[in-house]
Amino acid sequence: MSASEASKNHHWWPVGLQYYWTDNQGDVWWIEPDGKIHQKRSANRKVGYKIHGHTFLRDSPWKTNFEGEFDIDNEVPNLVKTLQSLKGIGARPSDFAYLLKLLLKRDRKLSDICRFYDLDETVHRNLLLLIFSLLFRSPASRSRYESYPASLGLPPNEDVGKANMRQYYRMAKKLCQEGLLSNQYFVLIRSPFKKFICGDGYLDWLSGNVNLNRIDGRALVPLTPHLCIFFCTPRIMKRSPNFAAFNAAPWMVDWINDLTQIYSKDKLFFHGPPPKLTEAFREGKFFTKKRSDALVEMLDEIAGIKPAANPIAFTAFS
Repeated sequence: MSASEASKNHHWWPVGLQYYWTDNQGDVWWIEPDGKIHQKRSANRKVGYKIHGHTFLRDSPWKTNFEGEFDIDNEVPNLVKTLQSLKGIGARPSDFAYLLKLLLKRDRKLSDICRFYDLDETVHRNLLLLIFSLLFRSPASRSRYESYPASLGLPPNEDVGKANMRQYYRMAKKLCQEGLLSNQYFVLIRSPFKKFICGDGYLDWLSGNVNLNRIDGRALVPLTPHLCIFFCTPRIMKRSPNFAAFNAAPWMVDWINDLTQIYSKDKLFFHGPPPKLTEAFREGKFFTKKRSDALVEMLDEIAGIKPAANPIAFTAFS
């Protein structure tokens, strides 16, 4: 029996990512909707996990453990190292003159402070797969999948949730590993000083749109306290570049952190001072924003997607 089959501690937040949220004493910290703060040793692997979270039909001959299918976790250190090497404008001494000139420009855009790259195919596929793995096994997605029987007037069911998670993730994994990479764009949001937070849910307008032939949608995923990745699928885009990186202003980090609180229910992980809680997170529900968000539109524009005239709203699903 493999280690993944024997293990019962199944992580929805990869241990490899938790490393970057660990303080000097080896602890990972999080805050709950009631304001209570907790900490645990990262090395004990008891953070961001659910016992038998990826095992269904446990007490039957058809017991299945699909923890091993999230093997993309092994690539986390390499992916983070690659992302850390992709700098935005302002990281080099030669950028100083350009930034001074940009201050005088009236119609500045977010793309003006981006540095653009053509992402290596292997990195592209692995990064997209990591994003999907985080989206599909997050507690937010699990809650949604478990609620599917409600359409038939039935109560939530954990095994139904796990079966749906595995089915959709397998579909996405095949597309990430073998599908076409056209019309896919990444934006790396770097924050050298002010820190991102990470929750048990993400801005996810992506995982629900996976089908057998196409990946379509958007996602905003904090990876480390200093790196957040935005993924989108423009209808029309040039073959190259397919990746942009920029250094975010503090107000933008605050905006992203507020979005993280909307999509999270029980836990917000942080590195350093605890975040100020918003009313959305204090509700203790998984909210989801509908249609659009002004920040998403700014990030879209980097990839060449024109803003849509849609109102902003959000609702709870759990």
